[in-house]
Amino acid sequence: LDGFVSQVTDFKYEVIVNDDASPDKTAEIIREYEKKYPDIIHGIYQTENQYSKNVNITEKILFPAVKGKYVAICEGDDYWTDPSKLQRQVDALEKNKDCFFCVHKTVEVSEDEQPTGITFPEVECAEGKILPDEFLMMGQNYQFQTSSYLFNGDMWREYEKNPPEFKTVCAVGDETYMLYFASLGPVYYIDAAMSCYRRGVPTSWSERQKKGNRIKNVCRQTENMAQTLQSFDRYTEGKFHDICLLRESQQMYMGLMLSGNTRTLFKMKNREIFNKLSLKRKITAAVACCIPFITKKMYSRKLFGEK
Repeated sequence: LDGFVSQVTDFKYEVIVNDDASPDKTAEIIREYEKKYPDIIHGIYQTENQYSKNVNITEKILFPAVKGKYVAICEGDDYWTDPSKLQRQVDALEKNKDCFFCVHKTVEVSEDEQPTGITFPEVECAEGKILPDEFLMMGQNYQFQTSSYLFNGDMWREYEKNPPEFKTVCAVGDETYMLYFASLGPVYYIDAAMSCYRRGVPTSWSERQKKGNRIKNVCRQTENMAQTLQSFDRYTEGKFHDICLLRESQQMYMGLMLSGNTRTLFKMKNREIFNKLSLKRKITAAVACCIPFITKKMYSRKLFGEK
């Protein structure tokens, strides 16, 4: 909340804060900030946790309340660190009318807010417009963190009101944001660290994926992303077909290596997918067909950093 109210802008902005009826006194804190910053902070207070009832929080609770020309997102684990964040992002979209989405650099921190040495994006990226094809390829490795997102409000509302099929298919909301807005035009990138992503919070999506059967969870995720990319390919009428195929091949390779079922890649129906793999991965997949148990174990150790 401090990161929100510290923003310095030449326009009015409001912050919609959703309290999920948690027992940690969050509601009391929000009310304190509402009282101190009545023109900025606006709380939405659930009496019962709606997420646990499978209610789409964005669609059912936040969407009706968001009216701004631009929309920014910050999940509860993360925070903004630069008072000029909103102003710089809005200025970028105002000056570049063909862009409907703006992102910036984000620093990863541990649960106690100590930097981990990782930033998003992890690769060098020049400030300015990123063309759709390049942005979609960068998105495969999750180069841009949610706390850096700022959207054109009308485009965001259209997306939430009339969600494309790939949004309803995908289990990860920020992935589909990147797909959708890249399909609209260039994405503007600001090469300045203006938010922090907190790693290791027990209730976060990434941490929940580590619980239970980790291999099964990842296999399910890769299958879901492959289906999402197929749906996105149909949505864009093949405009990014090669990119979708390449990304789908990487998802399938990961899932099939972990499940020990790489023979699937060699079936005729997957020929186009197989051809997108690198020579090294083709050879590895072929070897895995012969010794699936050993390669599955080795790949799992490599992927999860296990000894």
